[in-house]
Amino acid sequence: MEIALAISILAVMSALTWGGLARSFDAYETVTDIDRRYHQIRVAMNRMARELSMAFLTNQRRHRGRERIWRDIFKAERSSTFYEIHFRSFAHDILRANAKESDQAEIAYFGAPDPEIKGQMNLMRREDPRPDREADEGGRVYVLAENIKEFKLRFWDQRQKDWEEEWDTESADHAGRLPSVVEITMVTEDEYGKELTFVTKTRINLTQELGTL
Repeated sequence: MEIALAISILAVMSALTWGGLARSFDAYETVTDIDRRYHQIRVAMNRMARELSMAFLTNQRRHRGRERIWRDIFKAERSSTFYEIHFRSFAHDILRANAKESDQAEIAYFGAPDPEIKGQMNLMRREDPRPDREADEGGRVYVLAENIKEFKLRFWDQRQKDWEEEWDTESADHAGRLPSVVEITMVTEDEYGKELTFVTKTRINLTQELGTL
């Protein structure tokens, strides 16, 4: 009887201890997931803000009479939940010694379905460190932020003194100039499945096209 009672007490104590440990592990995983989610959003927002702030255009008239080596665009198209933007920026980081690269690069952000998780959309980043005539193609593509519900942009038109939903430097309205401010909005979900919205703004330093480089 004494042995049975001791075993019963030990079983109860083990169950209580395991329950406490399990709750601790669950809380740790929840906090870790929240921290990872917020960290990836902060990193993505900061990177986009930095790269957009260094966007630029060159004067296309300088190609007159010669073969065009590259094509400059700043093009942002709106969709229901994910914008797609292509631009050229001075934001390229040269990571290899003696690399035949400069600080210029073609950069793009857009949404794409996750190949492994059904129904999940990721925010993608494309970078081509060698600008060419295909301004919206080429380079390396990778995930910038996972499980994003919305990615939206707005552009401040200094000439019109108003926000624009899209921007295309190949159109007559925006030819030869960039927006002075870009607003970036990203929406994800918290641990309860509720939407979390993050918004930041960045100022573009070079809003007029450059004559020479």
